Amino acid sequence: MKKMSAFAQCCVFLVFAATATAAENALPNPAVEGGKSVLAAINSRASAIRDQFPVNPISMQDLSTLLWAASGRNRGGNGWTVPVGMGKDPYCTVYVAKSDGVFRYDGKSHHLTEVSKENIMSGITSQAFASKAPVVLIFVIDGGKMAEISDPIRRASWGYLLIGCMTEHVYLAADSLNIGVRYMATLNADFVRAKLGLPAADTPVCILPMGHR
Repeated sequence: MKKMSAFAQCCVFLVFAATATAAENALPNPAVEGGKSVLAAINSRASAIRDQFPVNPISMQDLSTLLWAASGRNRGGNGWTVPVGMGKDPYCTVYVAKSDGVFRYDGKSHHLTEVSKENIMSGITSQAFASKAPVVLIFVIDGGKMAEISDPIRRASWGYLLIGCMTEHVYLAADSLNIGVRYMATLNADFVRAKLGLPAADTPVCILPMGHR
């Protein structure tokens, strides 16, 4: 078999590197200081009104902070921003839907992995206002990770409890960043499962459409 020339090998490497860069999107460092106090954010925390839903774009810096608040690393990389049972990685995954595609958030390395280049905003839910949001976060219980929990009661409830913590953290961070958010359980689960390529054991639970005020 004829060997590839050094030039050809270099070209293949560059193409591979460009593809990897396109698929793996590093996020800016999240903001961990400033903003409102926690108590002030709790006091003003509220869902964005559907008829007046904000549609101004969200910067990658703010998106980075919101995702980190949901399920990122803290305490010097030794812990998570949300309580996770039995010292495991979070058993719920956050997906980011935008006009340029769908991405999966990795809280351990704090980056986004491209799932699809398709704009799925109009099919995520039947609520029309949500399709106009610049960003929709999709929260999914990871069935494979939940199966590792032996206790059946914990296995049935911990995913939902964790998503409750994750979404509340997003609400508080969003309020501090002047971003409007609305929790919605009315999502098209089968559509989301198909577009995200989820295993049958995974469960889409809710979405958070959001926009800058």
